[in-house]
Amino acid sequence: YIWELPFGSGRRYLNQGGAVNHVLGGWQLSGIVSLQTGFPISVLSSNDWSNTGSTTPRPDRTCTGNGAGTVDKFFDTSCFTSEVLQADFNAGTPRFGDSGRNILDGPGYANVDLAFLKDFKMGERFTLQFRGEFFNLFNRPNFNAPNVRVGNPNIGKIGGAQDPRDVQLAARE
Repeated sequence: YIWELPFGSGRRYLNQGGAVNHVLGGWQLSGIVSLQTGFPISVLSSNDWSNTGSTTPRPDRTCTGNGAGTVDKFFDTSCFTSEVLQADFNAGTPRFGDSGRNILDGPGYANVDLAFLKDFKMGERFTLQFRGEFFNLFNRPNFNAPNVRVGNPNIGKIGGAQDPRDVQLAARE
């Protein structure tokens, strides 16, 4: 969105010239709002129990896997197991795990970026633009996907987040 604020010369409020217009008039506000549900994620096994050379082997699934959504336990890790797969492999009957692909939703994403700017006339030929930009205005943590490997001690844990708030002030001709 882009919004020209209604202050200053030729606008609804403070419609006067002079210093008031020079300081308060002519500002623009713009921004981007991004809201997304989480990307689908698949829980994977640490070993290829099907003996097919698969790079994305999946474990067996015993329940839905939906969890609390916390950083330490984003999904219910007890719903995924490779024990029976390993026993079948050792018995000479390798097989694929029954857990589906993309069965869980990863962390969602919500972000607000905001910018304000004003053009200052410097004589007839030059304009100086002042702008302030706020990326991730509310400093909301947007978490990365959790670890999804059965057998990894960090399964279900989120190990990082995307960028925090970033503020930029700039002037350009």
